[in-house]
Amino acid sequence: MSAKVPLVRPISWLAFLIIILVWIIFMAIFVVLFQFNGIYIGSIIFFVLSISLQQIIPASQNKGMKAIKKNDFKTALEYFNNSVDFFTRYNWVDKYRAITLLSTAKMSYREMALCNMAFCYSQTNEAEKAKDLYEQILKEYPNNGIAFYSLNSINTFSNKTD
Repeated sequence: MSAKVPLVRPISWLAFLIIILVWIIFMAIFVVLFQFNGIYIGSIIFFVLSISLQQIIPASQNKGMKAIKKNDFKTALEYFNNSVDFFTRYNWVDKYRAITLLSTAKMSYREMALCNMAFCYSQTNEAEKAKDLYEQILKEYPNNGIAFYSLNSINTFSNKTD
């Protein structure tokens, strides 16, 4: 049972402003060092750093998303589990992701990985595991709309088959 991969990317506007501020600081530093060309050099270095941080640090998360796009949900589960482990161990990286990852994501990477794991369980006909995980997500992140609506869907469909 495979469904099209849902992509939800809510933005934290505070994180967006922080990232813009960091970008301005980069440009200012390089303007002092290289004068007029510093704007370009600072911007290029900022964007290279931004892309690098978002590819290297959450590598397991990115690999999990690629596996989902290939409908390889078992492999994706392994990657998302690694991502949960990493962001649980280094929760400060996730907490300050606007600076550490230059990410505007409103949802934490750990929270995303848990939601993606539950989605994978639902795609591999492990509805009970998906349900349990969505319930866990709602305990940790009570405002998670993905878990709320997915759990409602599971409960609705399981009630119809009873």
